[in-house]
Parts: sequence; structure tokens; C-alpha cells
Amino acid sequence: MAAPSLTTGSLPTHIRRIALPMSIGYFFNTMYNVVDSFYAGRISTEALAAMALSFPVFFIIIAISGGLARGASALIANAIGANNKEEEATLSGQVFSLACICAAGVSIVGLNAASPLFKILGASGSYLDLATGYTTPLFIGAIFFLLSSMSNAILLAHGDSRTYSRVLIIGFFLNLILDPWFLYGGFGLPAMGIEGIAWATVLIQAIGGIYLFSVVISRGHVTIRCAEHLLPNLKTYAQILRQGIPTSFNLMSIAMGFFVTTYFLKFYGEGAVAAFGVGTRIEQIALLPAIGISSAIVSIVGQNNGAGQTDRVRECVRLCFKYGLYLIITASILLFAFATPLVQIFTDDPAVIAIGTRYVRIVTFIQWAYVAGFVYIGFFQAMKRPMYGLFEALTRKVILPVIVFSLVVHVFDLSLEGFWMAMCAINIAMAVITISYGQSVLRRLS
Repeated sequence: MAAPSLTTGSLPTHIRRIALPMSIGYFFNTMYNVVDSFYAGRISTEALAAMALSFPVFFIIIAISGGLARGASALIANAIGANNKEEEATLSGQVFSLACICAAGVSIVGLNAASPLFKILGASGSYLDLATGYTTPLFIGAIFFLLSSMSNAILLAHGDSRTYSRVLIIGFFLNLILDPWFLYGGFGLPAMGIEGIAWATVLIQAIGGIYLFSVVISRGHVTIRCAEHLLPNLKTYAQILRQGIPTSFNLMSIAMGFFVTTYFLKFYGEGAVAAFGVGTRIEQIALLPAIGISSAIVSIVGQNNGAGQTDRVRECVRLCFKYGLYLIITASILLFAFATPLVQIFTDDPAVIAIGTRYVRIVTFIQWAYVAGFVYIGFFQAMKRPMYGLFEALTRKVILPVIVFSLVVHVFDLSLEGFWMAMCAINIAMAVITISYGQSVLRRLS
């Protein structure tokens, strides 16, 4: 069933209808990764470390597919709002042919560059073999990741988040079955070890991607009989890439920022690094509703911007920010109160528990800053202004941390608590800048 137009009707209803399923779906997707890590740990500590090592390399697939999907979704939503059927059909068809080209490029580059990259990161021997064994199936199956993301981009542009949410939920339960089966073998299947975990992911992505593509076709969003919409069109490719590339680099900066912070935390000892890793996992779960809201804002603002309904654009941003604040304040209170038991879920080391508890309680006071980033950067993407998101991400996650953390660690020699405070200051400063710029853009809308 096609989703109703987002240019009419109650904005709060539209926001809830899109954000809630996405939040639930992303929760199950987060738990999916926890399951993978659990079974990797059952193989050996080295296998678990190899999976962690492969994350920034594998994240290339996630960043490219997610960036292109987000950019395409904003463009298609604007075309839907403007009732430009031809542009909508062209973008919807071109995004799939572009995805095929990108998937081929990712597969070729990834298969050839993964091993050298792992060696640069210090892997060798069986450690290198495990990391390469895990990423090889993922790069082979890159096409399915992009097929799933592009199909969801079209559905989300139409205001449908439930279909993708269902795919993520079903994928989680399939993973519970396929991970141990592919890992240990049975029913005619040989034991594949850590490669089996990766092949399970590829199979689940293939099932989900093909299903989502079939939904897109069945609803008439893409007509495979119309060849001109599928054959490469460089002008449309450039339009999609202008929106998608900045968002892809925005996502890649997440991994870069994690490495920068981890690099400076090593001066405070392994406990600080471990506590940061645990704390960020807890934060990610708390921020899932905000991620759902950011998905809603791209669809709703995109359609209403295309329709020229600037009052609804302003109201949508206001409501999304308000709802995001309500949700994150509630989550932050719970995080502060239950910081210790939450950290204990991930570790039984007393030192890490103590540091992790302190970290979680400190960062509860800046969760609103993350929500501001999600909402306003989603707004910029929907308005076809993706470059600010790239600027914000690189500044907040890479440039300022390198400068500020260098001063904290090497010049002022501050305590670990001082380090956490400096990190909070960076996020608050960028949130204030983002809100100020976002409000200035909203005021200039005619």
C-alpha cells in the first residue's frame, strides 16, 4: 500500500508514522551487529579483534550505500512534492543503475585493497587471514547492500519506513539462525568459521534487497520496461552524486572520528579506550529515536520543499527538534540513573566499569547536541544542501578533536575527566553553530 502524501495532513502524525518504525528497525539492526560480535567471540578473541579491525574497511560499503541513498531520497522527495512525475521516475531508475556501477567499483577496490589496509593497521599471520576472510564475502556481496539501500531510499521518499523496518527486524531473527549454522556447519553445509558470519550477512542482505526492490516495482516507483530511466544518464548521475558524496564522506568521518578519539585516549590507558568503546555503544542505542526522526525529516521536508510549502517545512523542523529533545532528555535521565548496570552488560572489569560509568554520566548532558545535529543536518539534506553536513562532521569529529585533544593531552596534561569535558565542549560548540545556521536558513525561506 502506497504511503499518503506528506504535503497534506497532520505533521505530528507523519513524523510518528515514519520515525517510529525506523527507530525500531535500527534497534534490531544494532542488535544484529551484537549477535555477529557474540559469535565471533565464540570462535576466539583473535576472531573478535579481526572483526573489529575490519569495521573501518567494511564501513566503506555502508558509507557509500547510505550516502547515495540519503541523497537520492532527498531528491526524489522534492520531485514528489513538486508533482514532477518525469523527474521522479528518472531519479528512481537512475539510482539503481548508479548503484550497480558503485557496487562493482566497491567490490573491485575492496577485494584488492583490504589486505594491504589490514597490514597497515598491523595485522599479520592468522589475524590478517581472519580479517580478510571476513571482509571478502562482504565485498563480493556489495551489490545487495546498495540494492537494499536504494530501494529504501525510494520508499522513504514516499514516506514509507515500515517496509524497511520489517526487513531489518526479520533480518535480525534470520541472523540468529544463520550465524551459528554457517559458523559451525550442519545440514550439508561445511563449517565456515568467521567467513560464515559474513556469508550469512550477504545472504540476508540479498533476501532483503531483492524483496525491497520487488516492492518498489510493484508500487510502480520504478518501471523496468522504461529503459531510458535505467540506462546511465551522466547528468542525473551528477545530480545524485552531488547530494550523495558529501553524505557518504559524512558517514566515513564517523570511523575517522572514532580513530582520532581512540588514538588520544590510549595515553590514558587501555581502560579508557575500552570504556569509550562501551560508552559509545550505549549512546548509540539511546540515540535510535533521534535517528528515526532524522529519517522522517528528510522525507517530510523534502516533499514539502518541492511543493513550495515553506510553512510546513518550518513547522516540521520545529516539531522534530521538540520531539527529539523530549525523547533524548528522557533517555539521558535513564542513562544517568542506570549507567553502572548498563556498562556492566558489556564488561566485568571493575576499572572499565568505573571509567565507563563516569563517561556515560558526563555525556548525558550533551545528548541534546547530537539530536540537534541529526535534525538540522537532515533538514539541510532535504533542502538539497548536503555540504554543511560534511563540514560539520569533519570539524566536529576530526579537525577540532585533533587540535583540542592534542592540547588536552600533550600541552595541558589534563585528567581523563578533563578529556571528556573537552569532548563535550566540542559537541556543544558545533551544535550551537548548526542550530544558528539552520535557523538562518529557515528564516530566509520565502
